[in-house]
Parts: sequence; structure tokens; C-alpha cells
Amino acid sequence: MAIQKLQEPILQDEFTSGMFDDLSVGDSLLPKNAVRKGVNVMFDRPRGAITQRSGTTKLGGDVDAGSTITGLHNHRSSNASAHDLFSVVGNQIYILNGATWDTSATLSGTGKTRFLTYLDNTAAMRGSSARGWNETSWLSTGGSLDIGNFPDSIVAVVLNTRIFCFGDSTNPDKVSASSLEASGAISWTSGTKDFEVNPNDGNGSLTSATSNGRVIIFFKERGMYRYDDNELQHIVNIGTTSHESVFTDDNGITYFFGQGSNTVGFYMTTGGYPQKISRPLTKWVEAISASFYTDINGYTDGTKCYWSVGSVTVDSVTYTNAWYVYSIADQTWEICSYADRYMVFAMYIDGSSNVTTLGGDTDGMVQTIDSGTTDNGTAIESEAELAPQYFTTRGRVKVVNELVAYAKDFQGLQLFMKVDDGEFENIGSIDKTEKLFRGIKKLRGHAFTPKITAFNSQAPFIFEGLEYNDVTDEGYQQ
Repeated sequence: MAIQKLQEPILQDEFTSGMFDDLSVGDSLLPKNAVRKGVNVMFDRPRGAITQRSGTTKLGGDVDAGSTITGLHNHRSSNASAHDLFSVVGNQIYILNGATWDTSATLSGTGKTRFLTYLDNTAAMRGSSARGWNETSWLSTGGSLDIGNFPDSIVAVVLNTRIFCFGDSTNPDKVSASSLEASGAISWTSGTKDFEVNPNDGNGSLTSATSNGRVIIFFKERGMYRYDDNELQHIVNIGTTSHESVFTDDNGITYFFGQGSNTVGFYMTTGGYPQKISRPLTKWVEAISASFYTDINGYTDGTKCYWSVGSVTVDSVTYTNAWYVYSIADQTWEICSYADRYMVFAMYIDGSSNVTTLGGDTDGMVQTIDSGTTDNGTAIESEAELAPQYFTTRGRVKVVNELVAYAKDFQGLQLFMKVDDGEFENIGSIDKTEKLFRGIKKLRGHAFTPKITAFNSQAPFIFEGLEYNDVTDEGYQQ
């Protein structure tokens, strides 16, 4: 067959399907507007382009340099002058005072510290002897939460004006409920009730609970249960190992990292049977170390869900401090790799009423997420491996003679191309809004896989796509 030049330019300029790895979808089913891998990039700002993520910046000074933050909470009050931000290192609670973290209280017990704000008081829990913040000082008795009688707890939620909590190590299936709220307070000595969540059912101990406003969803390591303040129902043998992986958005949808029923992954539920949402990331989910399951932690900003999953190795490449990010509206996935490892997150409303997300890391710092152009001073390294291009059919041999890269911003952008099963070869820098690559090394084969990379500490790049404007078809060849 004679060599033919394809007449129309071929565009690869829309990426709204996000990321699908090669264990979840084969090439024949991979959406043409998807990518095989996207690290430290996103697909919705603007939608359809590939944009580098934002960075992180430290809030205030070090809490305790070199130590792990194990608790983080923004106390919000009906009194606008009584908002406070707390962090925990070891057995010490710190309070942010301007740019300084001052010691505030000492906790008993060990492990992560969870908080609950209700009736303008905050309870700090870690399994024994809860402490209560009354907006002036930390209490061991009294307050609107009756803190001196607060049960030994590791998690607490509110439903129908009661506090429900669990964490008594001698009764791992027991849930304690306070009295109903009356005159701005609850009691743990009258009007209370207790119950057990399917004791000794083989699904492990209670690990988490969350309320979506209508029911409480309780989790064990391998079980999920729904409670409506009257009836307890076992939903499915899929639970969670980490309370910090569980969060509920403003629509009452709960997201979590789950295991059980011979599967692990990320799920969503409104209280019924959960839907697995992580199928496009099969390879990446399997790469999470089981030793990190109990420390998977995340949050939602209402638009996306973010999970910190530790360091993972995929295709012999290690991604440190990886995050898996799910877009709620687009139902797409992104991968991030940060300079620091985060163990806890909290919403924070600053003095200018900006709603932000904070992360407590393993170096004793609290950082604002999605802030700045670096990871607290470290440049951001990103890449996106696009879908392979066949141009005509997979069996025909093609030659790419010339192409154009589009970018609105292009700080540090490099273009690579892999032909068939070869290695990625550097085509050159993308340093113009429309960069023409002419006279490039001959690219000849069946499948052409582009990749962009950047190492950048400036404003995020915005990559808008490729135009293949000179491709010849050599037909079928032996």
C-alpha cells in the first residue's frame, strides 16, 4: 500500500475522564479523553485541561519540630471571638496564638486524638479521661458536655441531640449515648442508654462512626452498620481500619477506605450498601501497604475527596506521601505526591473568614493545603501520561513527522513520546503557547503515547493538548 498522509490534523486536547490505570481498563476501553497516569495534576481547573496542583504553606511556627501531629481541630463557637485552633503532639494539646503554638493541656492515654464540638464546648478523646474545652480553659469535670462523666472514648458523633461514643477497651462493641440535650447541656448520669453493635460477629472491633444527619453509620474493621436512634442494622461485611479515612459531605454522602468481603478500596454510601468508586485505580489501590491501612486519612472540601495513603510503589517507581483524589462531580481520579506526610486533617476558617483545609504532618508542622506554588518550599514534580494514539488502526504503521503542543502556562513543561513498547524520549520543552515540534526524531510505529512532565516552583502550568498535523500512514506491514 502506498504511503498516505492523513489529511485532517488529529487533536488530543480534552482530558475530562481523568485517570485509568492499565489494570482497571485495557487500551480498547480506555476513554480517549483519559490519561494512563496523572501525578500532581488535575483535570478541572479549567475543566478539560491538565493543570499542576497547588502547594502547601506552613501555618505559624513549628508545633513540635520533628514530631508527628496526631490531632487537629478548629473549635468553632457561637461567640465569634471564641474560635480556636488546636493540635496534638504526644500527650500535649497546643493552641494557636497568633503565629505561635502554645501548650494548652495534657492528655492521658496514647494514640490519635479525636475531637467533638457541641454546645460550644469541645471534647478531646483518646480512649480514657476525656478533656473538655469551655472556650476559656480545659476541664476535667463539668461543662456542657459533662466531661467528668464522659465515657472512655475514641470517637463521638451527635444524632438527635445525643452524643454517641465508643472506645472502651474492655467493651469494644459497646456504644454509649448521652441524655438528650436540655438547657444547653447533656448528661452522662441520667437519661442515657447503651447498646452493642453486633458483638463478636467476626468483623473486628468498632473503628469509626459518622452521622449524616439522619442516621449514624458505624464501622468495624470488616463491617458496616446503620443506626437511626432506634434500630441497628448490619449493612455489609465491608468496614474500615481507619476512622480518619471516613468523612461525610454536605449532601450526606459518606466516603471511606474499606476492607472486607475479599476487597479493599474506596467507597461511598448514604447509609445503604456502599458503592466502590476506586475501580479506575486498581493498581494504585493494591500498592497501598497494609501496614498503613490504619493510618489512611482524608477529608472532603465538597468538590473532591482526598486520601493520604503513605508511600506507594507502582511500576517500580516509588511515590512518596501519595494522595488519591476523587472528583465528586466528574467521578474522576488524580494522584498526588507531597513533600510531607500528613496524618490528620481539619477544616479551618481563618481570621478573614476563608475556609481552608489544614494538615498535620510528621515533622511537627501544621500546613495549609492548596496554598502557594511549592510544598512548603519544595518544588512540585508532576507528570501526565496521556492515552495512546493509533490514528487509524492499531495494525497499521504510522509516522509522526510534526506536532504542536498547546499550553496556556508552561513553566517547566517537557514533552516526551513513547512508540509502541519503547522508552519515553524527550521531544523538547513546551515554552510557547503553541509550540511547533518540527524536524523531530522519526517517530514510527503502531501506538504513540505522549507524556508531559514538569519540575516547577512557579505558578501552575496549564497544558491544553496536542495537535498531530503531519502523520503518514504506511499501511499494514509484516
